[in-house]
Amino acid sequence: MGDRPDEGRAFEIEKGRQQPVGPGHDPEATTSFDPTRLDFGHYAGTSIEELAAIDPDYLHWLERHPSGARYRAEIHRVLGVVPLSTDWNR
Repeated sequence: MGDRPDEGRAFEIEKGRQQPVGPGHDPEATTSFDPTRLDFGHYAGTSIEELAAIDPDYLHWLERHPSGARYRAEIHRVLGVVPLSTDWNR
């Protein structure tokens, strides 16, 4: 095989020492995400309400774009949009 002594051998999993992987549940952990304020791009730091007055076309685009998924509820609130499943022109 290769030059490493452990290459090609199975590794052992220690029983009883398993630790969860990932963020887990931490009630003290907080997120810095604010769904009312953009955190990326040219308008980073701008609120959705401010952006509606500055560039509403951008909000319409952001509402349809995958990067705007986490802002959609706020965009709909600010623009007064009620999305319908049959509204194919959004």
